[in-house]
Amino acid sequence: MGLLKWLVAIFATLFALLLVAFLAAVMLMPSERNFANEVEISAPAEKVWQVILDKRRYAEWQTAITKVEIVDEKNWSEYPKDVPDPLVFTITGNARPETMEFHYTMGDSFNGHWRGVVTLTATGVKLQTTDSYKVDGSVSKVLIGVFFDIDTFAKDWNSKLKARVESLK
Repeated sequence: MGLLKWLVAIFATLFALLLVAFLAAVMLMPSERNFANEVEISAPAEKVWQVILDKRRYAEWQTAITKVEIVDEKNWSEYPKDVPDPLVFTITGNARPETMEFHYTMGDSFNGHWRGVVTLTATGVKLQTTDSYKVDGSVSKVLIGVFFDIDTFAKDWNSKLKARVESLK
């Protein structure tokens, strides 16, 4: 019987440590994040927007996306690899050739906003993107914080956008 009490004590201790770690993560991980990225693209602004708006071809050059479902001209869903829910997008602002804005959601507890601003450079354009998102719910906040780094995803997306646009000259 001593072994059983010892095993129960170890299990209870491990459970308590996991609970403390989860609560610490909930308290330390921000519910809202904002970040900016920029990329120089050797192409005119309209070519950049053309590639961004050609959602049917995203999976060809965005390897982190398995498929895209287009609802209409302003609404679509992207299915990132190894993520159970799609990112659902809506165009909320279109002032091309300078700016474009999207709202996005994933499930019931994650929503965000993307804004792209193009400025002319000597060799093409600079695309500055800003993302801001909010996660509702403690479990969702920890899961997204641990398993989905949207800042890295956005940097990778911009890098692949640059390669795609520049390959279409």
